[in-house]
Amino acid sequence: MPPIRVGFLGLSQSGWAPGAHLPYLQTSPDYEIVAICNSSVESSQEAIKLYSLSDATKAYGDPEELANDPNIDLVVCSVRVDRHLKTISPALKAGKDVYVEWPLGKSLGEAKELLRLKNEGGVKNAVVGLQARQAPLIKKVKEIIESGRIGEVLSSTWVGQGSVGGEVTTEGYEYLTRREVGGNLVTIHFGHAIDFVQSVLGYGFQAPPKTLLANRRKFQKLLGSDGKVIEEKRPKTSDDTIFLHGTLSSGIPLSFSLRGGKPFPGIPGMDWTIHGEKGTIRITSPTPFVQIGYEGMKIEVQDGEGEKVEVAEIVGDEFDGFEHPARNVGRLYKGLKNGEINCSFEDAVDRHALIEEIYRENGIQE
Repeated sequence: MPPIRVGFLGLSQSGWAPGAHLPYLQTSPDYEIVAICNSSVESSQEAIKLYSLSDATKAYGDPEELANDPNIDLVVCSVRVDRHLKTISPALKAGKDVYVEWPLGKSLGEAKELLRLKNEGGVKNAVVGLQARQAPLIKKVKEIIESGRIGEVLSSTWVGQGSVGGEVTTEGYEYLTRREVGGNLVTIHFGHAIDFVQSVLGYGFQAPPKTLLANRRKFQKLLGSDGKVIEEKRPKTSDDTIFLHGTLSSGIPLSFSLRGGKPFPGIPGMDWTIHGEKGTIRITSPTPFVQIGYEGMKIEVQDGEGEKVEVAEIVGDEFDGFEHPARNVGRLYKGLKNGEINCSFEDAVDRHALIEEIYRENGIQE
């Protein structure tokens, strides 16, 4: 089978795309990057040279031109979320297969519009990057539950600290401080986390969950890339405190708490317990970013209410040779090659609907 020919939107000199997408795309025989589209043709040419892509790789500065290239099978969108609608719409209209980073759009309205364009364009494969579902850690937790070891799940509690929203922010991540951009602790960090929690315990709620959002830290210190202070009090409008309590469609009560900033010393960045009638699972991690993965992620199982705790083995795979950001993304690409859709546009719209519901309950217009 010939490789899937990839047109890449947003392959910059830094950021998420080079570390998460390139490792698998450049080593897998199943994919070939044939075109780059950045903000200008010159920027695309620089990326082609920087990442040692083939001299035959085309350089575009307009998403329309990329979408109209007949030699592209799959368009990958890894630009800032408030630019998704503009950059990926042409590919959807052209009927190209697409891979779009989460969040799908900067709002529920944009996500629905992209779903409409996908359906009207007759797109066969459209996947959204909620890739924590692919993580071996998540698969192992599901395996333990499905084995019956802890019996029926009675409840679950998730507590995390999302790094952003603390005392300082940097130029590269300043956009996360502005709610109107659509990429922030609620949409990105909460969105990823609530998705992998529900992928284990069940999607949907029996009734709308009770939630609380708050922007408690109104200002942050803004630092440049050199670590020097640019602004002592940079205004912040995005929320840094998220509480959710509800009963999942599966009948499992869920308590979820995410705040901005770093964890207290010695406290895990994520502490997730799943309490069953015959035992409890505890999942801990230095950060809540299971979609990325970090050293130190651990699953412990307690049988009954005894003192003995067993550390569950998380079996590795062929992707362990990559740096952490590329592992789950690589797993997603491998599944996509086999026709597996990690997260569909329809799924993504459902996740956006939950976020809009939370905003609405807290008197916020998304």
